[in-house]
Parts: sequence; C-alpha cells; structure tokens
Amino acid sequence: MPEQDRDEAEFKATTARLLRREALRRAAAELNTTSGPGLEGMLERISAEVTADAVEKRGKHAEK
Repeated sequence: MPEQDRDEAEFKATTARLLRREALRRAAAELNTTSGPGLEGMLERISAEVTADAVEKRGKHAEK
C-alpha cells in the first residue's frame, strides 16, 4: 500500500506540474513580448516555473 500511495502522490505532482506548464504556455502565447515589460514578465514566469520544478525535484531526491 505505501508504494501505491507514493505512486499516486507522484502522479498528482506530475499532473499538477503539467497543468502549471500548460497554463504558463498559454499565458506566454497571449503576452505581447515585443514590449520590454511583456518580455520581462514572460521571462520572470519562466524563471519562476523552472525554479519551482528544481526545488520540487531536489525535495524528492532528498527524501530517497
């Protein structure tokens, strides 16, 4: 049972990450990246997403 719970938790985490990435992709597609603030905002969102993924992965590796 604990393995099934771990698999379910990993599935939920992966699903949440994919949903977050899709939301960011859609938001980025709608941004006006030809302006300075638009480009800066998009890069800020990408950076935050990459940082969140790295923190999540580090946490998983620390648990093992």
